[in-house]
Amino acid sequence: MSAGRFDPEARRPVWEALSELYLDVPWRPFIRGAAHTLACSPYSLGELRAILFDEVHPVLVPNLCATAGVWDRFDQAWLERCILANRARWWRPWPCCGRRYARLLWRVLAPRIERERARAMRGVSPLAPELDA
Repeated sequence: MSAGRFDPEARRPVWEALSELYLDVPWRPFIRGAAHTLACSPYSLGELRAILFDEVHPVLVPNLCATAGVWDRFDQAWLERCILANRARWWRPWPCCGRRYARLLWRVLAPRIERERARAMRGVSPLAPELDA
């Protein structure tokens, strides 16, 4: 399911879905939608994990440490510019948040992405209720 070369166009929906998990609000309401978007993407689980850890997390983790962070929506043009600018740089995670938050998100997202993809293969509607929702 690999997308092959780096393609910002294909990554935009993934970046946007993951960015919602970095808003200064509870993240749980956004998990189901993010998992669905990621499951529908052309990326493998390993690639999605790398996008979370190496592209989205380094740019947005400071929002979690801010006194009054962004809570409604990140500007997607800004997000894309920051991700593209950071792709070539080495990133040191903020010590207050580190990568712990990304690891937590991934532990929640990965099984949901796998379930979404399995449901799609069986032809089950993504709107069907989940047992753990």
